[in-house]
Parts: sequence; structure tokens; C-alpha cells
Amino acid sequence: MKSSLESALALIEAISDYRVLFVGDTIIDEYHYVTPLARAAKENLIPTRYRASEVFRGGIEAAAKHASSFCHVEVESIGEITRKVRMVDENYVRKLFEIHYSDGSVNRRASGDYDVTVIADYGGPIPPERLKAPFLAVSAQTNSTNAGFNLITKYARADYIVIDEPEARLAAHDRESPIETVLRSLARGRCEKFVVTHGPHGAYGLERGEFFHEPTTTDLVRDTMGAGDAFFAVTAPMAKIGGMRELLIIGNAAGALKTQIVGHRESVTKSALKEFLESNLHRR
Repeated sequence: MKSSLESALALIEAISDYRVLFVGDTIIDEYHYVTPLARAAKENLIPTRYRASEVFRGGIEAAAKHASSFCHVEVESIGEITRKVRMVDENYVRKLFEIHYSDGSVNRRASGDYDVTVIADYGGPIPPERLKAPFLAVSAQTNSTNAGFNLITKYARADYIVIDEPEARLAAHDRESPIETVLRSLARGRCEKFVVTHGPHGAYGLERGEFFHEPTTTDLVRDTMGAGDAFFAVTAPMAKIGGMRELLIIGNAAGALKTQIVGHRESVTKSALKEFLESNLHRR
């Protein structure tokens, strides 16, 4: 029997010839680095001094880039372009507040046959024809612009789903039950491979009725933005043939690597992921 490491590495290599379509919103992420000043004497506001800025391609483009060294990737995006400007304490990469802007629209279509269609749903329009894909992977994100209105329950079926713990509880209308109960409720009749990520607690998965849990693999966190997207983007193509244990191991590793990257300065790559797995799984 193969070890977890051998199985995970084999799965990573098995998708190298896949054609994968990523569908979702175009988002521009800006980090404006500032240093806090003294408290304002006459207003309830946060005075800061501007230092520098970085602009990243976020949303579906960032997600697709995580998968681009693992398989052949194309991107489809339609609808509004959202620019998110975050004020970030430059000393600790702590986000103070953000402003959303509408930066026009995009109509980027793709054509062809794909082994896997990946929908990263941040609240924008998803072409209905993409829901008929032979293998469909879906993540429906709850964020500040769509809270309560972009739940995974809008999808009647998918072959692979990844959402986080608050998104799962919101969709299931269940604050208190064990996460396994929530997961089973959402997966029933909807999806055979369903994952709920839970930050420092790792990730939980359900595959054909069997429940799995894999702990997190890092304590080094610089920036949590996009960690869930990295988990989803890297594992979605592999979910077509991979088992849940390997998907959770690989996804946790991808998320851990992303938390070590500020913004979208870099992406998770195959070589970095394999090195991370070889280093961490040997310790078990």
C-alpha cells in the first residue's frame, strides 16, 4: 500500500495533461501600505501615513495561476471588475480597512473541451452552460458584498465542493452542530466529494459518506488572503481522480504555502508544493 506522501505525489503528477477551465469574477487587489499615526483629536477615524502600494490580479486569475504549473489552464470571466483597495499596516501586514470600486466590466470567454471546469464564485454571474460540465468543481464564497446571498445551496449539484466553516454553517443554517453534521447535511444529494476548510484546525472532507479530517501543516502565517482559493484551485483538477485523504493533504499544503505569501506576489507551484509535502509528511 502506498504511503500518504507517495499517493499525494502521484496524484499531483497524474493531472499534468488535463485541460482545466476556471470560471469566475475578475478582481483587482491593491495593498496600500501605511504606518499608523497618533489618534485623531477631533474625529473618530484612523490616521495613517502612506508608504507604498502593490497591485495584484486577484479573483479568478489568482486562483487559476495557482493551478497553472500543475495542468493546462484557461480562464473565463464576465461581468463587473471589482477593485479592492486595502489599507495595510506595513509593519505586520495587518489590514485596517478596505474600499471597493467598480472598474468597468469584462467579457472573457473560453471555448473547447475541458477535463474539469472550476467555478470560483465570488458573487458575480456564472454562465449557466458551465454548470453542465462533465466534472464540475465549485466554491461559493461569502464576502462583505454578498453576505447571506451567495450560498453553496444555490448549486443543485457538483462533483467537488470546497467552502470554509463559516460559509458551511451559514448555508446549513446551523451554528452549533459538529462540523461533520453540517457537512453531511450540505453534501446530501448535492455532492460526493465535499470539503470544509477551517483555518488553523485544518480541513474536513466527506467522500461517499466517509468522513475525513486532516490537521493544518503550518504555524507560519504572513497573510491569509487567498489561502482557501489556493486550497480549492490546486485540488479541484485532482478531485476528478483523487481520494479525499490525498485531496485534504494536498489542499492543506497549498493553503499553508499561500499564507506565507503577501497578497498575490507569488502563486503556489508544483515544485514548491512537492517540496513542502516531502518535508512535512516525512515528520509524521
